[in-house]
Amino acid sequence: MFLAALTFFTAFAVSGSPAPANGAPFEESFSYADWNAVLEAHVDERGTVDYAALARAPQSLDRFIASVERPKSDPGRFPSANDRLAYYLNAYNAWVFRGVLARGPEKESVWKGGLVSGYSFFVGMDIVVGGEKTNLKRLEDKTIRALFADPRIHAALNCASRGCPRLPRKAFEPATLDAELDAAMREFVSEERNVKADSAAHRVTLSKIFDWFDGDFLAFEKKQGNADPNLLDYVNRYRAAGAAVPRVWAVRFADYDKRLNGR
Repeated sequence: MFLAALTFFTAFAVSGSPAPANGAPFEESFSYADWNAVLEAHVDERGTVDYAALARAPQSLDRFIASVERPKSDPGRFPSANDRLAYYLNAYNAWVFRGVLARGPEKESVWKGGLVSGYSFFVGMDIVVGGEKTNLKRLEDKTIRALFADPRIHAALNCASRGCPRLPRKAFEPATLDAELDAAMREFVSEERNVKADSAAHRVTLSKIFDWFDGDFLAFEKKQGNADPNLLDYVNRYRAAGAAVPRVWAVRFADYDKRLNGR
């Protein structure tokens, strides 16, 4: 279902943006104004969301979702990999908001429904991105992870749960995306809930995200020339000076906090 979109964006990731047909000017860059309005109005500095208030005034979210749903007929709107990645990150996070509202808004956890696995939310909920019907899991796995191979996205995607990385109060922007993703990952690995070092036991407890997506982190390390990487090699890339965790320490994974990140 998403093969056409994957082929389309893979081609542009490799070759870049072509000249517009017939000399026509490119469309204006994709706007995140409505998504910024949502984040500024309903997300606090801790990253928690006032979903009830958003449900009462969803107009900005509705407009942004509508813009995400429209087919992207002119690839000139997404001339770089950062343009495309920012678009997908913001689209994912916005659709998560829409999904929470569609459930009531949800007050406990998006991981409920049938098995306590999140299936109904992340797989069973249809979403539309760029004119293509998909779901949150497919968008994350088959587009964002597959096309960009950048583990920093795991500090940027927010699944409406307290175990997720903190949701920022502004949209990801193409021009500053690398700095934003670096900052997001530095923040993520600096929080004790995600990287808890026990020097007495020579043990570290990591966020479950590092367990679920260990292949992404290890593949990145291998691309950097690390022939025998472990998760702590990646974590230490973003830890503050003097806070590196010895790579020989035992690694455990924390239980994922699936409670809603609402207030």
